Amino acid sequence: MKNILEYGTHVLWELSHPRMLNARTYFARMNNNRTHDSWLTEHHLLKGAEEFFGLNEYSNIEYDKEFDKGSCSFSSAISAYKKAEETGNDEFDQILVGVVRPKINNYDLQFFGYLESILYDVMDNYEYTKLMLITDSLSYLPIMNRDDVSVAIENMMKDGLNVLFLNHRFSYAFFERFGDMTKPILV
Repeated sequence: MKNILEYGTHVLWELSHPRMLNARTYFARMNNNRTHDSWLTEHHLLKGAEEFFGLNEYSNIEYDKEFDKGSCSFSSAISAYKKAEETGNDEFDQILVGVVRPKINNYDLQFFGYLESILYDVMDNYEYTKLMLITDSLSYLPIMNRDDVSVAIENMMKDGLNVLFLNHRFSYAFFERFGDMTKPILV
């Protein structure tokens, strides 16, 4: 009985003290038992993004919202708002606009050009608004290992792009800076 209690106490201590996990290890666990032909659909990614917004205190989730203030008008797959905590007023601290791309495994000039034009349009014409790429966690390795994809994503993240990786269990990894994708992740 004493061994069970000691083991139980040790487990409780581990759960109450977060630890850091290597990013590649974290993604290997996210993609555990998944094959390279089991990419999530756009529908699953939208459901996962909705859950991400809920867990991170975003509200007013909208689907297919039109953005037409800038030079190019576009419809975001999903967007959500987070209210400013310091001011206590009705102003929004941040608006995340989601663009869904289920599978990123090669450089696609048309998609990255489209994403870049939306990014600059959002930056130039929408206050407190950030663009977020929503993709399958299986996209992590191609993004990190393929130079052309890596450079494109890194440059856009320097300019304000956020990336949300999701898996089939709705576990997620959210990044605001490209360099953070290789750093240990708090779990």
